[in-house]
Order: sequence, then structure tokens, then C-alpha cells
Amino acid sequence: MKLSGYARFGAVWTEGTPAAAAKQGVHTAASAAIVGGGVAAGDAVTSAHSTALINNLTAAQATAAAAAHSQASAAALATANAAVTAAAAAIAASAGTAATAAVADSTDVASRVRFQLDASTTTDAGIGLNVRQRIQTEENGTNDTNGARFGLTYNGLSLNVGNINGVIESTPNLYMNTNSAGVGLEGNGFHSLATNTAAGSFGWTAYSSGGAGATNGVEVIYSMSGIRLHAHSTETSSALGASYTMGDITVAAGKEEFDGGASITLVTAGMNFSNGWVALAWGENETAAGVKTDKTALKGGVNLASGTSVYGFAASEKAGDALGVGVSYDLGGGAAFDAGYTKTAADRGIVSAGIFFTF
Repeated sequence: MKLSGYARFGAVWTEGTPAAAAKQGVHTAASAAIVGGGVAAGDAVTSAHSTALINNLTAAQATAAAAAHSQASAAALATANAAVTAAAAAIAASAGTAATAAVADSTDVASRVRFQLDASTTTDAGIGLNVRQRIQTEENGTNDTNGARFGLTYNGLSLNVGNINGVIESTPNLYMNTNSAGVGLEGNGFHSLATNTAAGSFGWTAYSSGGAGATNGVEVIYSMSGIRLHAHSTETSSALGASYTMGDITVAAGKEEFDGGASITLVTAGMNFSNGWVALAWGENETAAGVKTDKTALKGGVNLASGTSVYGFAASEKAGDALGVGVSYDLGGGAAFDAGYTKTAADRGIVSAGIFFTF
């Protein structure tokens, strides 16, 4: 059995936000056409207009559902689904915003300790058997154990059940090549991830460090000659992914589809070089209503001769641009001083700094 893990402690500062007044929605040409009655693009969206837009979306969804259940032609089903997408997009584009209260700046202690237990054996037939479990504590919390992951391996084939890692989570170059896998001591909200958008964050299947993980999770991974194929199935989703590594270059893609109709798609490419790395990632989150939010992230880092590495990222989506820079200084003995700054797409600053060490 192998025991490994890491610990980190320091502080994180999060910039507050000023109070914002409510903003009334304004019609686009598409939403005005749906409401009708002389309404034009640029007109204010009233409560009656909102009701009309919602009723239009509900009717479109009902038509699409009926087309699917009645096994309509592919063209008819595509037309019905396109109407749902258009109705949802019209609502999103013309929506207003609610009033928000001011949020003050905050400075908090940040800490985590993780103990990871890995046990394995090999049968007489050469089949590898393994199990993984973690104990993790965040900030002032108590000890948390998680659901175990069980697996077997044979000639490049791996089968895992239980608390699986999942396709999107396993895609190369999703995360940054840093101690936190993001910026600074604890990731600074992981705005560097192409699959974390204004529409939502961490919505994909992933290994849970403090919970049970996927329900009825099963994943199969096959690796050979730089090719890696990955598929998973859970109680609520299924996913396929693939990657190919040639020398220092890796390209990868994955897609997870959920029972309700939502999906997450990720495409990445990355390269390691003599003293650093660089990666480009594109992600798309699609809701059950067909609303798509995409994001592109460029990230990279350089290891300096002084034992210091510097890194950064820039990401862009419709909601705004995010960026981050960080530094890690090697203290020796598996320890490092990590610090980083992130500006989110909502124009909020996050700074985290502290000590990280492995064991």
C-alpha cells in the first residue's frame, strides 16, 4: 500500500463588488418578433412580454418532445429542436438583471491536507487490481473520507468502478501544470479552465475527494502507442474521449452528455518544451434548452534557472475575459512558495499565496 498526499496553507483575498441597480431587459429583433403586437427591437421587456417569451419556449419544447416520442423524421426533429434553441436564445439575449447588494472585499485563511491511499496487487494471470481512497480536510473542516474507486488493469486496458475520474476531468491540458492545477495557492476559482464558464463550473463527472462520487460510475480506458481512448457511464451521463501524444505534443477531445439533454465538450492541444509548457483549450457548455456557452483559454509556464517558475493564462468568453499570473518558488524538500493573481470575467480580483508541500 502506498500513502501519499500534500498540504497547503496561506491566505486568499477576494475583491468585492459594488451594489448594482436592477436593469430592465431590452428586446432584440428575435424576441420582438416572437412577442409581436408592434413591439420592436430596443423596446423594454415588460412582464407580459416575458410571459409571451416563456410560453413560446414551452410550446417549442412540447413540440420537440412530441416529435421525439412520435419518432418523427430527422428533418422534423431537427426543425423542432432548432425552434427550442431559438426560443431559449431570444429569452437569454433580451433578459434584464436583478439588483444586487454590495459585497465587501474579504481575506481568509486557506488550507488543505490530503492523504491518499493506493493499494494494488497482481493475479497469477497478470491482471492488476487496485483501489484508491482519500482523506481530505479543507480550512476549518473536519476529516472527510470519500467513495473508493476500484479498478483492474491488463495489457493497456483499465476498468474502474465507483468514484471514477470521468472523461472531461481526465482530458490532458484541462488544468494548468502547477501545484494547485490553477493559479496561486488554491487555484483562484479555476477560471483558467475552458469548461468553467459564466453558465456554470465543475458540472462534469469527476473524482470526488470529499463525497461518494459518481453513482454507478464505470469507466474504460485503453492506452497504446501514444493513443488513449476513454469512455464512461454513470447514472446521469455518458462520455467519450480520446487523446494522442507524439513526443512532447498532446492533442485531446472529450464530450459528456447528460440524461436531461445538457452536454460539455472539450478540445485541447498542448506542448512541453525544454523549460516550460504551453496549452490551448476550447470548451462548450450546452444546457438542456440548447443554449450554448463557449470559452477559449490559452495558458503556459516557464521554469527559470533560479528554481522559480512563472505561469499565466488568458481566457475569453461572451461574459468577458479572464486572466491570471502566478509564481512558484522551490524551497526544497518537496515544498514551494506559491502565489498568484486572477482577474475574473466579472472583473473581480483574487489573490492567493502560501506554502505547498508534498509527502
